[in-house]
Amino acid sequence: HALRETGKRTAGWLLSRSAPGLDYRNCLFVLAHMRCGSTALSNILCSRPDVSGYGESHVRHDGQGALGRLAMNQIRRGGWKPQAPILFDKILHSRHDWAAPHAFFDARAVFMVRRPGDAICSIVRLFSTLGRDEYASEQEAAIYYVERLKALAALWDRFPPHRRVGITHEALMGAPDTALGKISAGLNLAPALENRYVSLAASRRGGGGDPIASGRYNCIQVLLDKSRRPDANPDIPSVLMADACARYERLVDRFEVDDVHDLV
Repeated sequence: HALRETGKRTAGWLLSRSAPGLDYRNCLFVLAHMRCGSTALSNILCSRPDVSGYGESHVRHDGQGALGRLAMNQIRRGGWKPQAPILFDKILHSRHDWAAPHAFFDARAVFMVRRPGDAICSIVRLFSTLGRDEYASEQEAAIYYVERLKALAALWDRFPPHRRVGITHEALMGAPDTALGKISAGLNLAPALENRYVSLAASRRGGGGDPIASGRYNCIQVLLDKSRRPDANPDIPSVLMADACARYERLVDRFEVDDVHDLV
């Protein structure tokens, strides 16, 4: 395993030095947490001819060589578009972006979050459905959620205002055309994003995205008031739930307040 990882890092470093397009200025990231609708948005982005990618690559962004590893990952998983000017990745775990280099923040980024009760319960249901031991309890999922929102708040502050945009799961699922218009305008994407996609096989396996529902659709289905489940009341300590709710509200407030400031 160690030799394989060393080989990947070496090959990634060499590729990043030989391909001029592998630059963080040409990257587009979805920075989010699990079960927030990020697969649907990733599918829309990666269905465009100008975006190379498929979903979550699990590449650790710790230097320029990471982009070479990302390109190799896309080639291996069938998501590589060599002529596309935009390189995509989705990052849901802080181990993949906690050591991000300064150049990482030259990319464009969509931040996504979902209300804690809904997200935490959905994480546990997913891993139970998949028969995996990870996030077997709501408390374990809540600890992940709180840590990830803390990391997202720190990342938000490091991106220039014109290179970032924040949306919620409720906004994307409740009014997808409006949310996609906000992303297109905020990140200067032309032509604007449309609510249609092709679900790549790579996004449904190997941790690339949602392995359950994504492949059944070709656009975001409007959920309206159904976006909140009546059973989304995780059985976790009240202090932990209060922390999760506070971090969610503060980050969503930042999305909205910074949007207003950017327009002034």
